[in-house]
Amino acid sequence: MRLSTLLGKTLRHPPSEAQLSSHQLLVRGAYVRSPEPGLFAALPLGIRVLSHIQDLLRRELAAAGGQEIALPSLAEGEAGPALVRLVSREVDSYRQLPLLLLEFQHRHVPEPRVRDGLFAAGERWLAAVHAFGPAGLAEALPLVQATFERAFSACDLQAQWALAGDEGRRAVYLHPAGDQDLARCSSCDYAAMRPWATTGWPQPPDEPELPTAEIHTPGCNTIAALADFLDIPEAKTLKMVFYSVEGDVTCVVIRGDRTVDEAKLARVLGTSWYYTSLEDELAAVGAVGGYASPIGLDQSRVRVVADPSVRSGKNFVSGANRPDYHIQNVNVPRDFQPGEWADLARIQTGDPCPRCGAPLLVEPCFVLVEGEPAGPCQPEAEYLDPAGRGQPLWMAGWRLDLGRLLAAVVEEHQDDYGILWPAACAPFDVHLVALDLRQEDVQAQAEALYARLQDDGFSVLYDDRDASAGVKFNDADLIGLPLRLTVSKRSAKEGLVEAKWRAGAERLKLDGAGLAGELARLRPGS
Repeated sequence: MRLSTLLGKTLRHPPSEAQLSSHQLLVRGAYVRSPEPGLFAALPLGIRVLSHIQDLLRRELAAAGGQEIALPSLAEGEAGPALVRLVSREVDSYRQLPLLLLEFQHRHVPEPRVRDGLFAAGERWLAAVHAFGPAGLAEALPLVQATFERAFSACDLQAQWALAGDEGRRAVYLHPAGDQDLARCSSCDYAAMRPWATTGWPQPPDEPELPTAEIHTPGCNTIAALADFLDIPEAKTLKMVFYSVEGDVTCVVIRGDRTVDEAKLARVLGTSWYYTSLEDELAAVGAVGGYASPIGLDQSRVRVVADPSVRSGKNFVSGANRPDYHIQNVNVPRDFQPGEWADLARIQTGDPCPRCGAPLLVEPCFVLVEGEPAGPCQPEAEYLDPAGRGQPLWMAGWRLDLGRLLAAVVEEHQDDYGILWPAACAPFDVHLVALDLRQEDVQAQAEALYARLQDDGFSVLYDDRDASAGVKFNDADLIGLPLRLTVSKRSAKEGLVEAKWRAGAERLKLDGAGLAGELARLRPGS
C-alpha cells in the first residue's frame, strides 16, 4: 500500500474529546475516525488490524476444532433461539460434539461514553463464540477459554479472567479509567467482578454475649453519629437498610461499617426496580428510620435479609425502633434470627480473599470478553448419546469486543512517539520510507525493494510522499509498524538499507543478507 493513496491522514494533535491515549493515538494514526461523538468508523489501517485479529481468532478456534458461521441480522432476543434451531437441525449425534462456532457481529450500543473511546463506542465490533455439547459442557469450556488466552498472548496483552456469577466468566483489562471494578487476590489466582466478589469474614471474637440494654442516644440517627457518641468503631454497630419493591418491604441487616452493593441487592430482590422504603412503609412494619432494629420486626410483614458480615462480631449496637434509643449487646441468633442470609456487602480493598485470606485488591478494568453460563438450550434441543437415547443439548456463549481489544493493545503498547504494534495484529509488517525520491537511483531502489518485499510475502506500507524526512519518520513512529526500512541517496550510493525496529533504538545498515536476516524475525516462530 502506497501511503500517498491511503485513505486517512495522520494528525499532529488528538481530538479535544479524546482522553484515553488509545483514543488519541488511533485517531492521530489514521486508524479510526469519529463522525459523531461516541461513534467510530474504521479506516483502512484500522480495518487491517481488526482483520488480523479476526484471522487470529479464526486460526485459534480452528485449532480447537471450531468452525465459523454467519447468521442473519436479528433482534437481540431473537438471535439466540434462531441459532439453537439451526444447530438442532444439523446436530443429531454425540459424535458432532462439542461444537464450537465463531461468528462476527456488529451491534449498536445506546448512550456511548465519549471519553472512553473504543472502550465504550456506540458501535461494537464483536466476535461471538458459541459452544454446544452435553450437560455441563465440561469439554468445551476449557477449549474456549484457552482459545481466547492464546489470542491475548499473540497480541502481547495481559488479560485477567474473573468470576461473574455462579458459572459466568469475563476477561478484563486492568486500566485506571476502567468502567467496571475487579476484585482480585494479592496472593492467589482468585478474581471476580466486584458485584460477584465475596470475602472471608473473620470469626467472631472470643468474648461472652452480654445482656441487651436499651440506651438513650439523642440525635444519633446515622452510624457515624452513633459510633462517635458511644466512642466505638462502626464495625460494632448494625445497620438496617430498608428497600421496597411495589410496596413490599425488605430489611437488610449489615455490619455498620459496610455498604450494600446495589448489584448484589438487585439479585436478591429479583429486580433493579427498587427504592428506599418510605416513612409510611416503615411505620407499617414497625420500624423507625435512623433507629431501626431487626429485633421485634414482624417477619410476616417484612422480609429480613442479613449479610454474613453480621456473623463476624458480637455485642453489636442496633436501633431500638423508637426515636433517640438504641440497644446494646445485640447478638445473632440469640436476639434475632434473619429470615434469609445473602452476600450483600460491597467488597473493599483489603478485605480477606475467600480462598486464601490474603488482602483483596479492587481495581478498575474494562471488560473484553463476557461469558454466559452454560445451560440447557432454549428452545429445548436434543442429541443422541452412544446408546441412541435422546439427551438435552447445552449451550454457552462468549462475546469478545474487538474494539475494546484493539484499544487495550494500544494502551499496552505505546511510547511518547506513537503505537508499537505486536507483529500479530500490526496492519503491515514493514514501513518502507523513501527519502530523496526526486533522485532516480533512490526511486529505483525504493520501488525494487517494495516489489521484492511483497514478492517475499511481506505486507508493506510504502511512504512515497513528497514530504520531509522528519514528517515521514514521525508518521512511521506514530503508525507503529514493527520494522521500518529507509532508503535514501546515501543508501542508494552504498547499496545498503537502513533498518530500525519500532521497539528499539538502534539503526542498522544492512546489505542483502543482513536485510534477509532481519526480515526473518517477522516470520512466526523466528
